[in-house]
Amino acid sequence: MNRRRILIAAMVVSVLGIVWITYGLIARSSRFDYSGTIETREIEIGSKIGGRVTVVPVEEGQMVKAGDVLVRFECDELQAQRAQAAAQVAEAQADLDRMLRGNRPEEIAQAEATAQAQKAAFEEAKNGPRPQEIAQAQADLAAAQADAVNAGAYFDRMAKLAASDTISRQQLDDARDKRDAAQQHAESARQRVALLQAGTRAEDMQSAQARFEQAHAAALLARRGFRKEDIDAARGRFAQAQGLVAELDARLKEAVLIAPADAVVEVVSVRPGDLVTANRIVMDLLEPSLLWVKVYIPETDLSQLHLGQAATVRVDSLPGRSFSGQLRQIASQAEFLPRNVQTRSDREHQVFGAKVYVSNPQGILKSGMSATVHLE
Repeated sequence: MNRRRILIAAMVVSVLGIVWITYGLIARSSRFDYSGTIETREIEIGSKIGGRVTVVPVEEGQMVKAGDVLVRFECDELQAQRAQAAAQVAEAQADLDRMLRGNRPEEIAQAEATAQAQKAAFEEAKNGPRPQEIAQAQADLAAAQADAVNAGAYFDRMAKLAASDTISRQQLDDARDKRDAAQQHAESARQRVALLQAGTRAEDMQSAQARFEQAHAAALLARRGFRKEDIDAARGRFAQAQGLVAELDARLKEAVLIAPADAVVEVVSVRPGDLVTANRIVMDLLEPSLLWVKVYIPETDLSQLHLGQAATVRVDSLPGRSFSGQLRQIASQAEFLPRNVQTRSDREHQVFGAKVYVSNPQGILKSGMSATVHLE
């Protein structure tokens, strides 16, 4: 009888051991199981400049590759502005190169020749007329006066003949015109002699001196080249023109929206012809290659988990299949934190959000699927 009791007791102990081990394995396997929802990164596409939409080559649900064109805006005005800015860059570059290179030898020679000519004119004005010029002018005056006397005497004779009707009226008029012309020529010669004898006026001499000094300064500048501050100013204009081109290039880039990564077009909110304001979201993309399950881990489990820990992910819509994952993020701040935490059961309600990234090479998993995550 005792032997039978011992045998029964041993069997009971064995059964309890098996039950305990099984329970432990089940508890251990289910302790780090968490439920969550698959999420993916959403990419919002918009333009800083906006404008009229000309092309929308994609549709909702379409898979796009990185670099594919999603939306094009009208940009004729920007292209025209960019062409003008490029011309300003070329002009500023040429001006800067000219200053750095200095004046050409022929430009320097021309400036010096102009200065010499103005110097000669100033010296002539300063020295006044030469005696020979005055003598020549006086001789011209004497000849002109003699011609005037002869023309006057000839007219007098013709007037007497006209009085007796010996000559025609036309002949008399010709004699009068010749007399008047001779008298005017004599007066002009007299005035020229007076001007030469008076010499150069002070204001004419000052004007000649100013022209000479200006030409001389221009010749000096041509030989010395451009000042440093002028070159720096030219550099500034060139840099400003380049900056304008860079700004217009950036705005032109905003006129063509491209996919930043491989993604699925989720929402298209514009079509050709629409006038879109700046900074408006015109398209939403989902990046299916970057999926994660958002779960909430109790505080009591944190000490046994670590970033990089392997995980197995299962989804309700694909029973029997599992996907590999990795714990990559745990929130630094708890959620649903009570005011007073006193017992272990209370601490179990203090959770931390975490992200378990899951591999999706075949694109089977979709955002929004319910999933269960087991952290190994």
